[in-house]
Amino acid sequence: MSDSVDPTISARTRKALAEAKSRGVKLGAAGADNIRATVAKRKADADAFAEQHRQLFAELIAEKLTHRRMAEVLNERGVPAARGGAWTHGQVQRMLLRLQDESPE
Repeated sequence: MSDSVDPTISARTRKALAEAKSRGVKLGAAGADNIRATVAKRKADADAFAEQHRQLFAELIAEKLTHRRMAEVLNERGVPAARGGAWTHGQVQRMLLRLQDESPE
């Protein structure tokens, strides 16, 4: 092993953190702002996706389908889930909760 490579994990971690800091990455408490912004964007995207499908879910609810059956119907109709894949009953349940939380009163 060459002398220029420090094999300890702590030394490699310190070096990686110093390099990240030199690139302008905010570390520590300041990095929490980055996380909050990411979470806020993901929530806004999920809210927009739910709103886009509000009417469709209202129709499925009116048919009194189970969450599993709703997922099957969405997949049969070719409606992609939020990330483009197939629907599962868990995704349907979370969508219904999101729409319930957003419902205008």
